[in-house]
Amino acid sequence: MQRCNVLSGRVAGRAPFPGVIRHLKSPKLSASPVAPWTRQAASTDVATTVTTVTAPPAAGLTEINQTNFYSTLEAAGDSLVVVDFFTDWCGPCKMIYPDLVKMSEELSENVKFYKLNCNKSNKDLGKKLQIRVAPTFHLYKRSEKVAEMTGAKVDKLRALIDMHM
Repeated sequence: MQRCNVLSGRVAGRAPFPGVIRHLKSPKLSASPVAPWTRQAASTDVATTVTTVTAPPAAGLTEINQTNFYSTLEAAGDSLVVVDFFTDWCGPCKMIYPDLVKMSEELSENVKFYKLNCNKSNKDLGKKLQIRVAPTFHLYKRSEKVAEMTGAKVDKLRALIDMHM
């Protein structure tokens, strides 16, 4: 049976949870008879700092928000614009991100790539554009939506981009 140390995030000598770095200062643990696989802090003086590791912004993939969304579409002119509507907690959004970075670098001359976080500050725009699933991709040309796709399907997105270039 594997045991997980709740304070360090280690399972039987394995590395901490992916993407999370934990710093602990002098934990006071009590061996309680509650369950053999759990340990509880004896007092609240355990200082824990959790830092989430995020990917650096990509050169060809610019983040926009609801205040500059329409002006960004207008500034693109005749270029094809791909907007990735994502959320921070979306697993498929994180999985497709490296592929979007590659695509944005490969097609930087013909296609402009943007991403918009559908969080609380951009919620109104998400509702207005009827974003219900993350990730959702909208393709725009001359500020008009020409295509839409949901899901983290790289091949389907690339085919959609090639069709509208």
